[in-house]
Order: sequence, then C-alpha cells, then structure tokens
Amino acid sequence: MQKRDVAVCLLTQPANVRYATGTAVMTVYGLGSFVRCALVPAEGPPILFEHPNSMHLSTGILDDVRPMIWDWDFSGDDAERWAGHWAAEICDTLGERGLRGERLALDRLTTPGFLALQEAGLGIIDAGPAMLDARKVKTPQELAAFRLNAEVIMAMLSDMQSAIAPGVREQELLAVLTDTLLRRGGEFLVTRGVSSGPNTNPWRCEATDRAVEDGDLVWVDTDANGIEGYFFCVSRTFLCGDGKPTREQRDAYQAAYDYLEGARELLRPGITFSEFAKRAPRFPDRFNAQRYEVLGHSVGLEDEGPSILYPDDDPPTENHVIEEDMVMVLECYCGEVGGRDGVKLGDQFIVTRNGPESLVPYPYEERLLS
Repeated sequence: MQKRDVAVCLLTQPANVRYATGTAVMTVYGLGSFVRCALVPAEGPPILFEHPNSMHLSTGILDDVRPMIWDWDFSGDDAERWAGHWAAEICDTLGERGLRGERLALDRLTTPGFLALQEAGLGIIDAGPAMLDARKVKTPQELAAFRLNAEVIMAMLSDMQSAIAPGVREQELLAVLTDTLLRRGGEFLVTRGVSSGPNTNPWRCEATDRAVEDGDLVWVDTDANGIEGYFFCVSRTFLCGDGKPTREQRDAYQAAYDYLEGARELLRPGITFSEFAKRAPRFPDRFNAQRYEVLGHSVGLEDEGPSILYPDDDPPTENHVIEEDMVMVLECYCGEVGGRDGVKLGDQFIVTRNGPESLVPYPYEERLLS
C-alpha cells in the first residue's frame, strides 16, 4: 500500500478480507451477500466490520471488531438509507484513524454502497494493484499451509479415481471429491469440475447425472479451498475401464502432457511472463480454438492473478516477473472442435530458487500416453 501511495483500503471481497485480517466467517455466503468488510490503513491494525451475530468468531483474532450494518443488502426500498448509515460509519472510522480526506482504495462493492460512499464525499480508487502485489509472493506460513493441503488434494484425486467405473454418475464422483475434502478439514469446492465422455468436450462443462461408460475419458478439476482456505487447482484426466484408449484420446492427452512437462521447467525466478509465453511448448493447431484461457496463473486464498497469457493475446501482464515463493498453476485443455473427447491437465507448484516444487505429484494416466 505504501509503495503505491495507498493510505487506506476498504476490502469487501472475502479473500481480501481474510488476507488482511486472518478471519473467515460464512465465506461462501459472503461471496453473494455483503455481510462483512475490513478497513485497512497502511499503518496500524485493521478494523473488521463483522456480521453482528458472528462477532464472537473474530474477536479472538483481531482487537478491533465492530458490528456490520449489513441489512441494506436485503432491504429493498430502504437500501439507500441503510447504505448511507454504513457509509457514514466508514467516514467516522476514517476520522478516528486520522484518515479523513484520504482516497479510499476499494476492491468490490454493490451499487448502493458505492453510491453511498460517493455521496459521502469519499474519493475512490482501485485497491486491486496493491492487493495483487501483496498477495502474489507467499509467506513461509502460507507455503506451509499449501504443503499441508497438498495431502488433502492427493487424497481427493485418489478417492475419485478409485470410484470411476461404468455406471457411476458424474455427480457421484463430485460427491466423492467433496466428501474427502470436508472430512480432511477443507472448506468448499468453487466449481463442479467433473465430466465424462462427450461432456469432456468442450471445456467448462460441470458435473451432471450422466453415467460414465466403459472407455470414457473422465476429467476432474479440483478447484478446492482446503484447510484455512488455501486454493488448489489441479486437473487430471482418467480412462474408465480396462480397455485401450482411442488414438484421438491418446493424441489429446499427449499434447496436454507435453505442454506441462515443457512449461514446468520454465517456472524459475527471474523469467518474465512474456518470456515464459514465448518459450512455452505449443499445442497442435487443431486444439487452439478451444484452448484454456491462460497458460498459467497464481493461486492463494482463491484462483487469482497475475496470469500468463498466450503470446498471441494482448498481454497486460507481460512485464510481471516470476518470483521465488510464488505459487503457480500450469494448466491446459486439448479438445478439437466437434470432437467427442477432451483432455484437461493441470499442476500446482511453488516457485523455488532451484526450480518448481510440485505440490500435488499425482500420477498421470499411463495408458493415455502415446
């Protein structure tokens, strides 16, 4: 914040609030309902505005926890009035900290709250650049949390692969992932990333009641917030049954595997994102139309930036540099337009001075490698 001349942030996005305060309450609910926020000065401790019925969960972590005026998110015709009360309280708190008149860096807010802050005379700027800088390199404690969670993700993949059989439904496989995550202390899945057979092409399908058939490809994207909320985005594609894969299935799998094998060697401190994109392995042209949206991206308390774009994209992140102790995901999707099958593979790494440390070294499907 000091580097970017930001005197104070008002954070409402759940992951940002958690980064700044170490607290998390009703995280999934908070993704769609504005029930807590944090006022974070560049100097001094943060102030957490917490849902009144949840304050006891946060007072043991932070010294300054105050009741949140949140009713306006559900108040219909009274939204403007209640949002005004909330904005006035924010202004009063800024005055307490000697920050009245400073620009307020904001991450995300619904319209009534944004308008109320403007009506209160606050100058608003984007908190995104400062938060991106703060989040991209992980602390030793965060890295320990990632390594702890890696065991959970390995178990999720193992349990799901063991459950793949003709007749099992995609939703049942998703339930296996969720069950393992929750029983081992994780928090929630952010997508329903399990697909089989023709549902594997194109990418971005989600689990349905389709029954898996012998010879189907089945892919999974964990997209899991684990212990203490740390996020894992690891993908694997499996072959159902004991038979041999088709040539098309092997070709798509081999193309995705070759990308990951070549790209992981580039994950070293000092290389720029644009250099990475230029040197990364290329997919066969037939897979480009449906390629995954980025070559790689950062993760933390959520699926987050900065991201490595393809060299033929407009690269707003071209000057970002891979740094030691960043946690990065490399992922790819290979499926032809109009084809039956698609392959999704992805791995998560800690960037070390000696190269990438694979957090989830789950085995690849040997039968699909040409």
